[in-house]
Parts: sequence; structure tokens; C-alpha cells
Amino acid sequence: MRPHGRVEFIKHVKRALNRDDPGIRSLDDIIQCLPDADDTRLLEKIANRGKKSHLALLERLIEAGKLVNVGIMVEKDADKAAASISKIAAEKCAEWGDQKSVVAWDHLLVKRLGLAAHLSPLNIPVYFADRQPGPAGRLEIMRKHAEGAFIGITSADFCIAETATLTMKTRPGQPRCVSLLPSIHIAVIRIEQILSNLNELYTLLKWNPTERAEGITRCMTLITGPSKTADIEATLVHGAHGPRELTIVVLTG
Repeated sequence: MRPHGRVEFIKHVKRALNRDDPGIRSLDDIIQCLPDADDTRLLEKIANRGKKSHLALLERLIEAGKLVNVGIMVEKDADKAAASISKIAAEKCAEWGDQKSVVAWDHLLVKRLGLAAHLSPLNIPVYFADRQPGPAGRLEIMRKHAEGAFIGITSADFCIAETATLTMKTRPGQPRCVSLLPSIHIAVIRIEQILSNLNELYTLLKWNPTERAEGITRCMTLITGPSKTADIEATLVHGAHGPRELTIVVLTG
């Protein structure tokens, strides 16, 4: 439909609804440009959460994780988290073939784990995604590593306690393939990254200065539990379109 035709069509609809035509409105008239009182209060509540509130959200996350088959591991620091991840890597079997390997994000929290040193005695190599852009061949190599890995290790931007949902933006060095292709996905977060519900998430994304400055990158993924489907004979199967297992490691120290 041509622009003039759209305008005339909308006018007909308004006349049929007995609505007056207010004329052309600007985007500022239509889109909320500043946080209202409720948004401001919620932002302040999130920013001023103390240890007790964070621990309460952690308990909610643990309970919600049980309902969606998400394992929640609580560790004090990066060293203890790395030891727990190494234990998982030692005990779990590779789904395809005998060789175990791990792919990981180029992320400060993940790098602090020192996974290469922890997994070297187990002969499990760790491949990190490239943060800096490189030739297409390097990207293809990373995809191959992700396809062959049995564990993918990421962080996350936020985690929703109400539904045990990870919120993950795609950035350089933090591709989706790390959380999508391996059989086991492990996400490492700080306790301060746990939010109560989606309303808090959307408010932060819309009004927090840091989030507004970055915006939504090429992709933002919400992950609730491991991949699952019941398309065939209503039988629930995990791992049909992604990882069979999901573990969230929460650092409290």
C-alpha cells in the first residue's frame, strides 16, 4: 500500500471508530523518553540491594532451577568454581567420540577461572572465542571447536530468579555457538547479576545508562533450562536443539 493510501485507510478507520484526528504526532509524543516514577523506584531498588536481598534471590533461583532442570552451583570464588567445573568435565562423558574438549567465552569472569590450567591434567583442551575480528577462517575454526566440544562455558548479562532464565547478549568473543552447540552448557555469574523477574530486566535494559549506551547487540538470548522438545509422541527429550544439560555457577564472594 502506498503512503497516501495508508493515511487515507487510517482516516477511514478513525471515522468508523468516531475518533478525532489529532494530527501528526512526533516520536516523543508516542514513545516514553524518560523513566516514570515506577521505573525510577525499581531502578533504585535494584541498585540498592544488599547481601540479604541477593541471597533471597539466590534461593528463589535455586527453587526455580529445580522446575526446569537447571543445576545451580553456589561457589565462593573463581578457584572453587573452576574446581567444580573440572569435576564435571572429569565425570561427564563426551557425547560424540572419546576426545573431550571445552569452548569458552572471552569474558573476564570466565578467564578468571583459569580453566586451561585446571583441565590440562585431564588432557582436556580449552578453546576461547576471539574477541578481536579476524579472517573468516578463524571464525570457522571456532565453530568447529564448538561443534566438537562437549562443554561450553559462558557468563551472562543477567539471570532471572523467577524462572531461572539466563539473559545473554552476543558480542565479539561471546558467540551464541558456545552456549548452543556443546552437550553441556555452564554459565558463570556473580550473585549481583540475579534479578527478580522480567520486569526488572526490561526496566534495566530500557533505562540503565550503561545498558542504554550499549543497546541490544546483534542478538540477545533468553535461556530457560536445557534444550527440550516433546514433538514426537509427546515424549519429553532433552538436547534436541541444543545442550542436554545446563548448570549455572553463582559466585558469592
